[in-house]
Amino acid sequence: MALRRPSPGLMVIGLDGLPFSLAERLLADGTMPALAHVVDRGWMQQMDSVLPTVSCVAWTTMLTGVQPGKHGLYGFIHRRAASYEVEVCSTQRIRRKLLPELLSDAGRTALSMNVPVTTPPRPINGVMIGCFLSNSLETVAWPRQEGAYLASMGYRIDTDAAAARRSVRGMLDDVRRTAERRVTAALHYLEQRPWDCFHVHLMETDRLNHFLLGRALGGDAEFAPAFFAAYRELDAQVGRLLEAAGEETPLLVLSDHGFEPLRREVQLSRWLVERGWTVLTGRPVGHPLDFDPSRTRAYTLIPGQVYLNLEGREPRGIVPRRDYFAVRESVARELAELRDPDTGQQVIERVWRREEIFWPSGQGGPQTGATPEALLEGDATFGLAPDLLAEGRSGYDLKMGLGKSALFETTELEGMHTRRDALLAGRGLAAPRGRPSIVGCLAMILKHLAVDAPPDLDA
Repeated sequence: MALRRPSPGLMVIGLDGLPFSLAERLLADGTMPALAHVVDRGWMQQMDSVLPTVSCVAWTTMLTGVQPGKHGLYGFIHRRAASYEVEVCSTQRIRRKLLPELLSDAGRTALSMNVPVTTPPRPINGVMIGCFLSNSLETVAWPRQEGAYLASMGYRIDTDAAAARRSVRGMLDDVRRTAERRVTAALHYLEQRPWDCFHVHLMETDRLNHFLLGRALGGDAEFAPAFFAAYRELDAQVGRLLEAAGEETPLLVLSDHGFEPLRREVQLSRWLVERGWTVLTGRPVGHPLDFDPSRTRAYTLIPGQVYLNLEGREPRGIVPRRDYFAVRESVARELAELRDPDTGQQVIERVWRREEIFWPSGQGGPQTGATPEALLEGDATFGLAPDLLAEGRSGYDLKMGLGKSALFETTELEGMHTRRDALLAGRGLAAPRGRPSIVGCLAMILKHLAVDAPPDLDA
């Protein structure tokens, strides 16, 4: 009989966007028996995410143990330096070492599969397979030759979002196939060597929630059963991982944020145009920052990031530095008063100043007494932070929409992210004291694996 390889020192399973509140329901009604088995032998807690509450920022915070003001990622897209062009986020934007790199530096082995944002993959002592932002199987993995195996077994980088918009039924089939291929590939790697940390990420839960959460929680006769059946099948894929790892393997299962039904999408660029803060060129909009910089005083990037078009910082900035605080407060004050015209409901929960949440103070959290010079530029990470961050109220999802004609929209999407309802569950390692936050997960993992943590974590 072949000898079983040693179990991982720690298995981490990411279930993107699975709310704690939904997980409680799915455990109680028997939809997720594999997760229930973990919780029965361990613990489960509600966890806070990060601002902005979007997967790329949240998972980067988890992998680095610091707030965005230190790791430098603030959203899925960002402005390219010295221009008004935009590009998609990647590991090239992240200014810190990720969990697999920290383990590698300590002589440990790591596998990281599909965790946002791990594209392009960084060299580690093990295997890093990039996330849904990867362009092809040829470049998805480190070492690069692993892409050949993934292609040979039908690995899927992500579900087809365009197909989801065309057909919900098609999306459900796509979710099943993608998750099954991902877990099959993970089991292949699990058998290869005794990993110290084995981290597999399922993005498919996020896709389900975006396109079906509203109808599922509303009891839609056709799609609610399909939604819960899909969760049952995703839990079965988790069960395959747990069975292969063995009963004694320590486990950490987490999501990066919660989800709730979406009422309306809010196109913040449209609001800035209507209020005169952003001025369009008069030609068709070609990209999210295709405005007239000679007349624009503020602009936005998803989700909820507001930047001043600042003199000396933006390539054609017009807001004088001496007016920074006054202009910023004017935008914040007007933004806080944005209301849904149909209900009169305020749309914005809170407008945050960058130093309130992003300031890289090291110990002790944000510094609200930052100097004007630090606020305007700062270092290579904090200096890239938005000047303001709008956090939407329940049901209002903040988008960009520079080319949109309407401020409020309803689309195919039914679910939106929430900050206060992420999930953290464990078996074989100590539960956090007090209410956990995703920023503290790295310290928990490193402590369990007896690896020294960087001195300036925000946990």
